Amino acid sequence: TLLMGSLANANNSDTASRTTPLVVNPSQPSFYYLSLEGITVGGTRLPIKKSTFALNSDGSGGVIIDSGTTLTYLEKSAFDLVKKEFTSQMKLPVDKSGSSGLDLCFTLPSDASDIEVPKLVFHFKGADVDLPGENYMIADSSVGLACLAMGSSSGMSIFGNVQQQNYLLLHDLQKETLSFIPTKCNQ
Repeated sequence: TLLMGSLANANNSDTASRTTPLVVNPSQPSFYYLSLEGITVGGTRLPIKKSTFALNSDGSGGVIIDSGTTLTYLEKSAFDLVKKEFTSQMKLPVDKSGSSGLDLCFTLPSDASDIEVPKLVFHFKGADVDLPGENYMIADSSVGLACLAMGSSSGMSIFGNVQQQNYLLLHDLQKETLSFIPTKCNQ
C-alpha cells in the first residue's frame, strides 16, 4: 500500500518505530540517502570504516533506500565483512555451487524445517533497524539452500526491498526523515 499526503502517518505506531534523517545529495536529488553508521551480525559489531558508507563531496558513495531494488547491495569492503561473519556464525556448510546466483548460500539439511540465523542490525543514524530473519535470509527447501539476500557493490550502497518487508516506511520530506515502523503488511 502506498499512502500519500495526510493519509501517510504513523499515529498508530508504537515504540518500535525508528527514525533517521534523510541526507540530501545535490548531484542525485531523486534518491533518498541515509546515514548508515554500522552493521551488527549476531553479537558482533563489524569493524567497518566510518568512511565506507559516507556520501562524498563529489556526490559519489553513500547509501540509498530503494523499493525498486530487490536485494541490499553493500560497498564491497563492508559486504566482505558481513559475508565473513555470516559464514563463521551460521551452523551450516557454505554452498560453493553458485547455482542460486547469490553471493552467499548455505546447504540446508534434508530435514530442515526451521533454521537458526544470526541477528542482523543496520545502525542508521538515530535508528537501529533489527531485521527479522526473513528480511535477509532466503531459504528454499526444494533446492536445499538458504541464501543471504545481499550482494556487493562498488561505490553507492543500496538498502533493498527484501530488507524493507513488513515495515511501514514513512518518508517525511518536510522533516527530512525516514521512519521504519514494524508492520504486518498483509493485515
